[in-house]
Amino acid sequence: MNIGNLEIKFPKLSIGTVTLLIIAAVGLYSAFVRYTQGFGAMTNMSDSRPWAFWISFDLLVGVAISAGAFVIAGTTHLFHLKKYEPIVRPALLTGFLGYILVSLGLLVDLGQPQRIWHMMIYRNIHSPLFEVGMCVMIYLTVLLLEFIPAILEKFGLAHQAPWKWIKNLSIPLIISGFVLSTMHQSTLGTLYLIVPHKMHPLWYTPILPIIFFTSALAVGFGMVIFETVLSHHIFGWDLHEDILQGLGKGLRVSLVMLLMLKVGDLIYAGEMGLILEGNLQSKSFILENVAGIILPIIILTLPRLRVDPKWIFRAGLLTVIGLVLHRFNLSMVGLAGDAYFPHWMEIAATAGLFALGLLAFGMVALNVPMHSEH
Repeated sequence: MNIGNLEIKFPKLSIGTVTLLIIAAVGLYSAFVRYTQGFGAMTNMSDSRPWAFWISFDLLVGVAISAGAFVIAGTTHLFHLKKYEPIVRPALLTGFLGYILVSLGLLVDLGQPQRIWHMMIYRNIHSPLFEVGMCVMIYLTVLLLEFIPAILEKFGLAHQAPWKWIKNLSIPLIISGFVLSTMHQSTLGTLYLIVPHKMHPLWYTPILPIIFFTSALAVGFGMVIFETVLSHHIFGWDLHEDILQGLGKGLRVSLVMLLMLKVGDLIYAGEMGLILEGNLQSKSFILENVAGIILPIIILTLPRLRVDPKWIFRAGLLTVIGLVLHRFNLSMVGLAGDAYFPHWMEIAATAGLFALGLLAFGMVALNVPMHSEH
């Protein structure tokens, strides 16, 4: 499709695309029910479970899996590791779309979404939520500015004045993005420090903010590995094995740090025995850490596997799954409250947003140069 001299490409109507469109439509219907009939018509939340599936996935998981943007941008430009340049823009796009989906998910979850802007006027500077909200809002702007050069190149404005201005600001933008990400990734963990008597001791710890940041760092590498391999198969982009192996090394280091933090904290608190209690909490804790930390470390340590793109991809995928399990365990399995299982519309609304994000990524990837002309 051509609009003037501008060519617009659309994804082919494959089975995958049609499936995503159907999931997105069901999700939009669920959101419509929420706005027209209220929470009671489409959720199983209660006064003891006010932060349930949406916060667990849309916020706690969504923000973390978007961490690849600051991880890769910082690695490439601040540490001058230019070999990762080919994956910077896909990582930035994933982060930008991820944060947009987080914001849309909050608009579904909030009881009075039309008042979300009140945060800026009636601000509570002592609230962790205020810091998270402001950081996410500012970081979205930073991600947009970092991705604008790609959009300008689409319109044939590469090396023109606006393109040069933003390129000259790239290092300050990357530094600000790294600082903002560090702040709100860790502050999400701070939110749960106020419930020490409601959270199971396997997950409650004063170093929860550090664990949140370190797990976001790990899943940043894991998510970029995941999207890099999928983009190779879907869009035909080059698969640089040396880049994948470098990402695997970064993932292994961050996972070892995370495992040491968790084990060290349990040993210091004298709570290692809780792992062997055999209840739901201990089984969930074991699954989370074996699947999401220990197995990827083993894969990325064995000489034959850590250089194989297929196994690096599996390690990245396991890390993402482990992050999802950790966030759900922390906010639901390990948190006291009434029995709860999400309504199908809660799941549909989240799946719909995720499907929209995948469709948006595909649309942008087809139309915007994903490799820098700098």
